[in-house]
Amino acid sequence: MKSIFLAIIIFSVLNCNVKNETSKAGNQYLEFFYFKDNKLFPFRLNCKSIRSEMFRDDIKYKRIEDVKYIERFTKEYENLKTEEKQSEIDVRMQIIFHNGKITDTICMGSYFGIKINGVKKKDSKSFLNLIQEKMYESEK
Repeated sequence: MKSIFLAIIIFSVLNCNVKNETSKAGNQYLEFFYFKDNKLFPFRLNCKSIRSEMFRDDIKYKRIEDVKYIERFTKEYENLKTEEKQSEIDVRMQIIFHNGKITDTICMGSYFGIKINGVKKKDSKSFLNLIQEKMYESEK
């Protein structure tokens, strides 16, 4: 009787672990909001501006669920370092990173400037290239 009870417990624990790994991968996705064309403005845009009603017709949206791309994204994302001098950036794209229960907002300029949840990060050409690769892949 004890061995049957022990087998049931072991099976339950193993089954829960497999389910957690599957649900973690399923809960990771990215949402990209960016301008359709290289728009120029006589003023600096902040992160909230991208999804404002004023630019509704000028913004493209893309949802990314590609597991391999998200792994590459996460690796680059985790390597971003905080900038000592905090300043505003001219935002041209916004990425919402859904990572399980955590959601991060990433705002970027066209060629430089990265902010994550309002904190400026050091520029990373490889991170920018990774983002632009996915944003413009259907346009090539």
